[in-house]
Amino acid sequence: MFQRMPSIIRYAIATGLALVLLAIPVVSARANGGPHGGYSATTAACAGCHRAHTAAAESLLIEAVPNLCFTCHGSAATGADTNVTDGVYEGTGGGNLLAGGFSFYNGAAVTSTHSVDGTYQNAWGSGVNWVSTYDCAGCHNPESGLVWPGAPEWGISPNAWPTFPGRGQNVTMPLTCTSCHDPHGGRNYRLLQQRMHPPYTQQEDPPGYVLVTSNEVGGQNPNQPGYVPNYTNSNYRLGMGDWCTGCHSTYHDSPSVNPFNAEDGRGLVTRYRHSMNVTLGALTTNLPLEDPSGNGASGDDQLFCLSCHFAHGSTVMTIGWAANVAPANDSVLLRLDNRGVCEDCHKK
Repeated sequence: MFQRMPSIIRYAIATGLALVLLAIPVVSARANGGPHGGYSATTAACAGCHRAHTAAAESLLIEAVPNLCFTCHGSAATGADTNVTDGVYEGTGGGNLLAGGFSFYNGAAVTSTHSVDGTYQNAWGSGVNWVSTYDCAGCHNPESGLVWPGAPEWGISPNAWPTFPGRGQNVTMPLTCTSCHDPHGGRNYRLLQQRMHPPYTQQEDPPGYVLVTSNEVGGQNPNQPGYVPNYTNSNYRLGMGDWCTGCHSTYHDSPSVNPFNAEDGRGLVTRYRHSMNVTLGALTTNLPLEDPSGNGASGDDQLFCLSCHFAHGSTVMTIGWAANVAPANDSVLLRLDNRGVCEDCHKK
């Protein structure tokens, strides 16, 4: 017959269980973890963003992007350490996010950002290869008409796709968080989308796919065991500049490839551009660089898009000649006031 345990034993067992439960850590979402990849056969992560029968937004989302993303990554949100609204890393050590912020950065209001709300904006330097050499074949197989395997994943709704004003004109695009980031994870740095528009990225292997790696503790990409992302310091390795050309394709063209209308009043003319992915050699700078070898030596460091520009938002100011460059009074995501990024390298 079952006998009741003495109360002192029951108390000891209950106390022990409570201590065990207290010892289990509460895990918050991380940009390379949380609901973003690493799914098991019985994962619960899907329910973090989706509802099968009661979704409030397209793709069965519980809320439309970007507001859904901001429930974890926004100001005062507690679901992630990366507060992209204020440009702050709130984890151990803290600091300013390397990408900048969408509303504030380092306590100041931003003066330019990449769009995250689906607003149509110019993708500067985008309109040559999009509508000339490749035309429809940029996204579709010319034989079958099916979407090309490397086609972009920018469409944020059935009626929100890039507009193509004509050869040599800037493409206008409706961007949001998932235009650039894959919420289901992947091999790329910062969960960046792997499939990009093919005009430049066709040179990648496989065509249209871009691998972006970093020199993080524990590996070069989030799929490697022990990978620890650093959100405040520059650890770029390779691929980031190529990834940006998925939208800003002409910035890797030589000046004689195609005329381009930069909307500066000169019309469709040949443009000359600063070299990209160029090795600096003995040149010194405090700006972020790509370190292809990962050995910390400066001899093979390369200048790339994010050396001069923030990915999310900038707070820099432009005055005088710098304010008159098209688009006028726009800080164009620069990392330093006016043309400080030029002086930081060239030291004139």
